[in-house]
Amino acid sequence: MSGLKEKIAYLQGLAEGINFDKESKEGKLFAAVIEILDEMALSIEGISLNQSECESYLEALDEDLGDLEDDIYGEDGEYMFEDDDEDNDDEDNDDEDVYEEECDCGNYVEVACPHCFSVINIEPGILDDDDVLEITCPNCDKVIYVNDDNLEMQAKDNEEE
Repeated sequence: MSGLKEKIAYLQGLAEGINFDKESKEGKLFAAVIEILDEMALSIEGISLNQSECESYLEALDEDLGDLEDDIYGEDGEYMFEDDDEDNDDEDNDDEDVYEEECDCGNYVEVACPHCFSVINIEPGILDDDDVLEITCPNCDKVIYVNDDNLEMQAKDNEEE
């Protein structure tokens, strides 16, 4: 990078040394070209610094990801944690796209919208309430839970259309 700045400084010195007329057409052209080259060198230097910062950050992320992979998969590459999905048979909700999990935020159930993937906290009693037929996502306004089987089939048919 310093070589580019040195070359531009040399051109500036050369232009001043030969005493060309800055008021002539050619002089104005050369002065403008040298000024633009100087600005370009400064911009390139800034881009180069940003790129080097991004490179350092990416290397740190790669190292952290490697550590995380080692923690999860271990040295031999096998998944180290047990899969809890086999024991979770939920009879009230047959829709596999909705993910429910008790959260630490009180007596609520977390439901992830299968459309926009936002997580909504719902009181557990609402899921079993016979009066509530469907729950819609407040972010995308699409149905995320239906507690009536006939209505659920109609909702799926409407989504396919």
